[in-house]
Parts: sequence; C-alpha cells; structure tokens
Amino acid sequence: MSDQEVSNNDIDQDITVVSEFIPKAHSFQSFVDHYGADETHLTRTDYIKHYFQKHCGSFSFLCCLNAILERIPLIRCLKDYKIRQNLYGDIMAGIIVAIMHIPQGMAYGVLTTLPPVHGLYVSFYPVVVYMIFGTCPHLSIGTFAVISLMVAQAIEGILSSPMHVINNGNETFSNESIPSLIDEKIRISTTLALLVGLIQVLLFFLRLGFLSVYLTEPFISGFTSGSAVHVLTSQLPLMFGVKSPRGIQGPFKIPKFYIKLVHIVLRRINWVSSAIGLTSVVLLYFAKYLNERFKAKIRIVLPLELVLIIIGTVLSHFTHLHEDFGISIVGEIKRGLPPPALPTFDHVNQLIVPAITIAAVSFSISISMAKMFSRKHGYKVSSNQELLAYGMANVLSSFFQCYPNAGSLSRSVVQEGSGGKTLLIGGFSSIVLASVIVALTPLFRSLPMTCLAAIIIVNLKGLIFQIKDLIFYFRISLLECILWTMTFVSVVLFDVDIGLYVGICTSFVINTVRTQKPRFVTLGQVDTTGIYKNIVYFPLAHQYDRIKILRFDESLYACNSVFFKRKFYELIGIQNIQSPIIPYGKSKDTHARESPYKCVILDCSPFNYIDTVGVKLLVDIFHDLNKRGIVFFLSECRFEVRQKFDVMKFYEKIDFHKIYVTTHDAVEAARDSLNHELLNSSAVFVPVTHS
Repeated sequence: MSDQEVSNNDIDQDITVVSEFIPKAHSFQSFVDHYGADETHLTRTDYIKHYFQKHCGSFSFLCCLNAILERIPLIRCLKDYKIRQNLYGDIMAGIIVAIMHIPQGMAYGVLTTLPPVHGLYVSFYPVVVYMIFGTCPHLSIGTFAVISLMVAQAIEGILSSPMHVINNGNETFSNESIPSLIDEKIRISTTLALLVGLIQVLLFFLRLGFLSVYLTEPFISGFTSGSAVHVLTSQLPLMFGVKSPRGIQGPFKIPKFYIKLVHIVLRRINWVSSAIGLTSVVLLYFAKYLNERFKAKIRIVLPLELVLIIIGTVLSHFTHLHEDFGISIVGEIKRGLPPPALPTFDHVNQLIVPAITIAAVSFSISISMAKMFSRKHGYKVSSNQELLAYGMANVLSSFFQCYPNAGSLSRSVVQEGSGGKTLLIGGFSSIVLASVIVALTPLFRSLPMTCLAAIIIVNLKGLIFQIKDLIFYFRISLLECILWTMTFVSVVLFDVDIGLYVGICTSFVINTVRTQKPRFVTLGQVDTTGIYKNIVYFPLAHQYDRIKILRFDESLYACNSVFFKRKFYELIGIQNIQSPIIPYGKSKDTHARESPYKCVILDCSPFNYIDTVGVKLLVDIFHDLNKRGIVFFLSECRFEVRQKFDVMKFYEKIDFHKIYVTTHDAVEAARDSLNHELLNSSAVFVPVTHS
C-alpha cells in the first residue's frame, strides 16, 4: 500500500471518529412535530368574532355596572378605606399640600397672564375631579410652571400681545383695570382647558396611553429645563419692578429680551421692589434648604411660601408700598367660587394645536411622576385610566374658569412625604382651598407681585438644575445627549412650541437610526457549551472554520433591510466592488471577493417581527448563497416570525430543513454538512493505483 493510500485511510478514519461524537441535529420541523401544538390559522373575520365572544360573551347588568364602577377608583378607595391607618395621614397631607397650593396657585395664575385667583381655581376643581378618577394617591394635580407658560403663549397667540404679565410699574393688577381684555383671556383659557380635556378623553377611548413612552426622559428633561428658562425670564421684570419689554418675536427671543431688559433696568429699576424680591428669593431658598436637610427631624414640612406671602402682605399693607414706592400688588381678588359657565368656542381653530401640545406635555409629565410613585410604593397606575382622570379634570374644571392643569413634582413629593396614603388627600386639600377662596382671598389684596415672582423663581430650582442631566446623558448615551441638547437649545433660542416639535422629531430620528442600523455581530461558542456569544466581548469564544454564525440585534423590516443586506455580505466576506472606469494603482486588481465560508447561520432570536420586505430579503439571500455553494441556516425563530413565514409561503421557496430550534442545533447541522462534504471530496479525489 502506497503512502498516499495510507494518508487517505487516516483521513477517512478521523472523519468517522469525529462524526460519531457529533450528535445529529434535528430540524425545526421535527421539533414541532414532536413537541408542538396544532396551529389554527384564523381569518380576520373569525378573529373578530372570537374577540367579541371572549370580551362580550358574558355581558350582564352587573358586568356592565362593575365595568363602569372600575372607572371610578374613588369607590374602591372608600370601600377598602382603613380609618385608623389612613385618616390622620391623609388629613395632614391634605392640609400641608393645600398650604402649598395657595402661594403656588396665585403665582402660576399670574404667570398665565390671568388674575391670581384663577390659579386658586385650578388648585381646587381639578384636584376634586382627580380624586374621583385618578389612580395615584401621591400625585398633586393643579398648577404647574411649564403648563402655565404654555397657556400664556396660547393666549398671546390669540391676542397678538406679549406673553408677559399684565402689569405696570404704577398700576395695580386688578379685574377692574382692563376688564374686557381679562375677560377675553379667561374665555380663551377655559376653551383651551376644554379642548385639552377632550383630547385626553379621546386618547383614553382609543386606549393610546402607551404613546407616553415616546416622550422619553431625556426629551422631558430638556424640554422642562428649557421651559424653566422662559418662566424665569418672564418673572425678572416683576423682580426689578419694571415693565416687560414688548414686541419681541421670532428666533432668539430670549437673548433679545435680556438685551432690552438690561436697558430698561438700568434706567427705571425700582430699588424697593428689587430689594424685596431678591431678599425673598434668598430667604426662601435658604429656608427650603434647611427644611430639606432637617425634614427627618422636623417631620413636618414648614409652609415657607405661605409665610412669605403673609409677611409680604402685612408689610405691604402697613407701609403702603404701592402708594409710596410704586410697587405692583395683586389688587382686588374676587371672593367665592365662580358659577358654572359653558366655555366659548370662538377660537377653536387657533387653539387646537396648542391644545394638542399641552395635552401631550401635561400627560407625559404627570404620568411619569405617577409611575415613579407607583414603583416606589408598589401600587398599580393605569396609563389609560390616568388619561381619563386628566381629561375629566380639564373638561369639568373648564366650566369654572380654570385653565389646563398638570401634576407638580414639588407638591407631589411633599404629598408623599407628609404621610398620605389614599386618594382622599385631594378631598381634604380641597376643603382647605375652598375655605380660602370663599373667605380669605380679599386679604391678599396688598401682596406685592415681586413676592409671587420670588416664589416662582425658587420653585424653578429643580427644573433649572436638570441642566446637570446633560453630563449624565453624555456619559450614558451620545444619542440621548443629542436629544436633550437639541430639545433644550431649540426651546431656549426659539420658543416652547417649536422646541417641543424639534424634540419630538429628534426623538423620532434617533429611534429610527437605532432600528435602521443596529448591531450585526459574529458569534462564537463558549467552550463546549451550547452558548454562543459576541466574539468582540467574548474573545475566547470558539469560531469554526468555514462556518459563520451571525446575529442581527433588531427586528428585520423595510427600514433596515438595506443595511442588513450590505452588512450581512460584508461579514461573510463577499464584497462586490466595481472597478473604476480608469484603473489606477491597486484598483487594477479589484475584483469580486468570494466568501471563505461554506455555512452561514443567522440567529433570529432578536427578531420580534419581520415584514414582507424582510421575508423576501431572506429568500433572495438563500438563493444567492445557494448559487455560491454556501448553505444558509436560520435558528431560534419566534412564533410571530414563523407565522409570517407561513403567510408568505417562505417554506416553499427554501429548504425547510435549514431552520433549527437553537443556534447550537444549526451549528451541529453545519458541521455535519461539512463532514459529509469532506467525505465526498475524499472519495472523489483518492488516486487509484494499479499493481
């Protein structure tokens, strides 16, 4: 026997030994036949019938009644209420939050360019409605700086007047000063509240509460931080006791505003108003700092803003600040609750876009806080039920001269930390606020406007300090950093509504980029296990000769199909490069490179779904690789993907036995295929010797 024959016999013997130790991989069809259940393919008509039979087949009067009562969470709260455990904490929390509502309501009411009492209305009526329909006991509904600013801009857009507070250095802010203009603003704000509520109720009926996930945390942080800059800017003229610069429109409104404000302040600053305002800011900020630092020992949140209002009112009344020093004051405030009145529909066409914007922003801010508290305390918050609660709060309160409302983080944190546990916190808070509105509002006539401006500025601390989030997002994700920056810069340099649209578009583009160009990685086997990992992060993972294992970390659909095809061929070493028209240098040797692999395995486990374009692409790749002598395997296809394969008749166009349950099964099948190919090639090329 020649040396060549001995060598060939050794090869055959080695291949036989290897084959004995490689288990026979079963295709997906054999797995389904043995373990799977029969799949019933329902037509669209049968699916609709099945859905209605499942959800509507047990209709009865009690079933309908329970469904309605479940939409009123207050009933379940009263049914399960534990007086000894919850009553004292709810009463204390209600009183403390009501005390916060009074100064914040008046201050944010002024921010909307409405009389301060309307901020108190928003602190009362929506709280009562949310207590009935809401699901988060720790969320404080009412006035909020960003929403108040957006309401002011909506009113400004209708009246074509500056968005700043109606005030004059020598005038009192009162309902009698310009009654027709104020009445028109009230009508606009109530119509806006009604539209916002109707939009949110419509979203509830369409069950679109999940849309809040698209307004991501970086977007909300950048948007609220930029809006806080606008709010701060609008309060500075009140702090210095000067008129607000007028006629500033278009891009770069904030820089233009500050240039004009500096000129006005240098010429007409009211030193008394400035001293009162700056002193109020410093004392309130320092007192809040001490309150936060020692709240564990004090256990009661001190009503610092209310104390400031009382001191400012008393000081202004007895020292005649308005008459002697020209300091703007609140003026006469209507006593009592307003009678119900139907909002007008005069400006619906002009208000529909601001209403959609405010509805989206208020819902996103409120639901994010509600879910934060629900995770912390372990109760359930329903996005759709919260939509109903916010919508009903806006719709019903619009009949009582209220503008749109939202949740406030500062009040909600106090409400949570004050010991309240149930929805009845809002009820006790409303009792205190109703008493103030009915009996005590005239006492605030002499309150300096600069004190309200100081309250707004200090409460903006949390929103303005969110600018630090930019550093956090830069460390975590460059794309999230870009989203925050684009939103913040566009809000500050242009306007709140433009910043909102820019932020949403940027968020959409970023999400699209993430799905269009996801990771496409090469996998290797970890030791002798059936685990396959990315070779970049697991460099010791073993790769087999002439076998390429790939994983596309995203669903395959039309938007990323081009990237998938280009990257797929690049990873398996196939590059069809056209030679230049005029050859030069190394370009003369340019030619289409063929793949060094004989088997390619695609791990489909990240595919949550696949569309028709993705299925056709896999078919084209299968046929193209088949022409090149490369076997294409699929593994770990989900049920939704396989269902799409069935509909598209995928299995009729490719070899069904090339689909495997696990990636390890596909690898074993590929190794078995290569061994058979090696055996066949050895049998063909063994030379025949003659004796």
